[in-house]
Amino acid sequence: MSEYLTSGIARRAVSLATAGFIAFGGVVMIAPTASADDYERTPAEVIEQIEARAWPVYSVDQPGPSEDIRAVQYFLAALGHNIPEEPGDEFDEEVEALILAFEEEAGTIEENGVLETETWVKLRNTLFPTEADAFQVGDQGPAVVAIKILLNAKFGADLDEGDDVYDEDTAAAVEEAQEESGIGVDGAYGRMTFKCSITKPEVGAPEEECVDEAAAAAADEQVDENALEPMEEPDDAEAPAGYGYH
Repeated sequence: MSEYLTSGIARRAVSLATAGFIAFGGVVMIAPTASADDYERTPAEVIEQIEARAWPVYSVDQPGPSEDIRAVQYFLAALGHNIPEEPGDEFDEEVEALILAFEEEAGTIEENGVLETETWVKLRNTLFPTEADAFQVGDQGPAVVAIKILLNAKFGADLDEGDDVYDEDTAAAVEEAQEESGIGVDGAYGRMTFKCSITKPEVGAPEEECVDEAAAAAADEQVDENALEPMEEPDDAEAPAGYGYH
């Protein structure tokens, strides 16, 4: 896919293709034959640890700054939302309106303009409907910029954020991030690498701020984050109030 401007429905259709490739909207997309993030080679305890991490919460009252906020705007641009010409790293009223528009479009989560657990879960399920869905070498578009922002901020990569192509350098940075995190290394940016990079603190930030086991346990009771199909996410317990990661 040359640009990630297709909807979750389109990506799901691609992932369900039996083999080979299909053309969608004039763009040829390859139907994956194996799961991204190499789940089969990722230890169960690593999957459990990553999925137990609480998603960060951002709002006009908890504005950051954080590269998560800048990255999420590019992910939403990939889904067809209009974003500022130069997205910032603070959660202002413009970002609030963008999140609210995504929530309204989703129609299955609370419409409050807050970037919280159920919003992150809906975004992940839209970007990666199945384990097979991932960004990889050759992909191009705003989502690739978001990936580079997160790799630079969370793993110390040195990728050109002005280039929206998922090239060999991007794949190599993803491989390094996966190896550091214990994820099966394949260089494809899928569901697990997404959550790992969102919930990992930025370089220099204390690791322990990223995880709140009590909040994550409460979230697990109400939101099935591991579901491999887009779903209706019920109301979810918020992480404790405060700055950035919880």
